[in-house]
Amino acid sequence: MSLREEIISVSRQLLLKEGFGKISMRKVARRADVTATSIYLHFKNKDELLLALVEESILKLGSELKAALKPDSDPIEQLKDLANAYIRYALDNPQEYEIIYMVRPEEMPKYPKEKFQQIRKVYELIAEVISRGKEKHLFDVDDELISAYTLWAQIHGVVSVVLNKRLDTRIPREKFLDQAVDHIIQGFVIQKTPV
Repeated sequence: MSLREEIISVSRQLLLKEGFGKISMRKVARRADVTATSIYLHFKNKDELLLALVEESILKLGSELKAALKPDSDPIEQLKDLANAYIRYALDNPQEYEIIYMVRPEEMPKYPKEKFQQIRKVYELIAEVISRGKEKHLFDVDDELISAYTLWAQIHGVVSVVLNKRLDTRIPREKFLDQAVDHIIQGFVIQKTPV
């Protein structure tokens, strides 16, 4: 592991354990067993370090979602694949997930405008699938981007229940996740009326 990776790993743990306000470059240096000066070779300040954590996590999520898309599938299956890939990413990488979505806004440094493009790419990927489904008369939506954001918000809620250990112990986790995805996707699908 490179020094930069070690710094990011230690910072991620500290951020989630203590919150952004309590992190200091000295504390990160102590945990990583390096001098504070060596951290400044990679990150000019604490804000830049946190933004690097967020950016790294977003890029990883985006790449997992792209890998889950099968070009030959119909848009309904693609949406399910994206939802399942999102859930897998969150459950397999809870720390990275928390950094993207669960760090409180007041703890975040000002996010540079150009970095928002990376976050938007996740929603735009979902919106593209929804748009294709709308063109094929599979989805009943007015605005693809709002629909993509709505889908994300619902999946985020499902993931949060599991990550925060709020799932009723009588409900099997996998069954809950499968049914949640099905119900969420069905909310977008045009229901065919029986003849």
